[in-house]
Amino acid sequence: MKILGLCQNYAPEEQNFYHHELTTGLLTKGHDVTMLTAFPHYGKDRVYDGYRGKVFQREVLDGVKVIRTWVYATSKKKLLPRLINFGSFCASSLAFGMFTIGRKDVVYTSIPPLPLGLTGFALAKITRARLVVSVQDIFPLAAVQLGVLTNRRIIRFFEKMEKWVYRRADHIVVISEGFRQNLISKGVSPAKISVVSNWADTDFIKPGSKDNSFRKELNVGTCFTLIYSGGLTHNSNLEPVIYAADILRHEPFAFVIIGEGIHKSKLQKLASEKGLVNLQFRPFVPRERYPEVLLAADMNLVTLNSKATFVSVPSKIYKQMAAGRPIMAICSAENELARLVTEGQCGLLVPPDEPDKLVESLRWAASHPEELVQMGINGRRYLVQNHNRACCVERFEAVLQEVAGIPKPDIEKTRMPTLNRS
Repeated sequence: MKILGLCQNYAPEEQNFYHHELTTGLLTKGHDVTMLTAFPHYGKDRVYDGYRGKVFQREVLDGVKVIRTWVYATSKKKLLPRLINFGSFCASSLAFGMFTIGRKDVVYTSIPPLPLGLTGFALAKITRARLVVSVQDIFPLAAVQLGVLTNRRIIRFFEKMEKWVYRRADHIVVISEGFRQNLISKGVSPAKISVVSNWADTDFIKPGSKDNSFRKELNVGTCFTLIYSGGLTHNSNLEPVIYAADILRHEPFAFVIIGEGIHKSKLQKLASEKGLVNLQFRPFVPRERYPEVLLAADMNLVTLNSKATFVSVPSKIYKQMAAGRPIMAICSAENELARLVTEGQCGLLVPPDEPDKLVESLRWAASHPEELVQMGINGRRYLVQNHNRACCVERFEAVLQEVAGIPKPDIEKTRMPTLNRS
């Protein structure tokens, strides 16, 4: 099967490794895989070293044929710079892609950015391929609920674009049952939607001792340590962590926030005003050290703003499960994060914006080490059984082959249980 992947962010961007794991997984199954993507730039105001000064480039990365096209690089989170960033790649990928990618059996594109669905549709037509759209966030709803989009005309414009993309796609892959229900409520046929969750690579992230080199760098000693590693964006909900650290300042607890994003300066200012010495901020670590970060924690933290309850699923939870560490989840009880923690019996749930509940949960966790060990074991087991990389890539492959008209004999075994369920 000749497959074209279309997404704005790809390796070597370490914070966007999902598509690299998917494409290399498909490659090992014998498929011809090409990735059409932007020059690496995530989180920066310029393209990465080694890629600058170009508008087009071909390379082979871990066996995958990669075509890169121009993008306006920016780290700004305001609406206009982000629209220019997204629009620049949507336009350049179409302009260069139509002359360089050749005939394909199937094109899959990941949204957001939503306009990439239009580019994917055009490239699928040009290459006489079928189109699969992978929905990682519900847009524009996510941007509206988080306050990023407020102009009603712009919102209506993107709502119309969203419905257009869903109609034109031959099939749609979503990452949770909640996403599936959202699309059905918008008139998308259940038969057109498959659920394939995000995943973790259980060979890359494995359980191990918390007394590793990264924990030594943190200098937290024997303190019960809660670690958050991820984007400090509109989706996150880390203010309760600051307030909990303030309440627990005279108790043996340590808090670590690792990452970058629009809310970092505000969180740092709040922590500074409170004079916290039991909380530290750190930049992202290289990907090869990420397993160490997860293992260094007594509990790993995953958060989701209540406004993003049904429109986003932080993929970091799968990696936390793979590490075999218990999880503290700050989220609404109705969303996918809560379901994963509850079904996997791998952590504790705390409502958003209730630092007293977080303090109560942390004190309980610190005094119940045996229960925490079992939660970590449960999470790893649940991840291996339901959300490991090999299994999820196989499910995605099954969808692509069915849409392309190249079914596998055992396709029913590789489908998610929710496929084509009304």
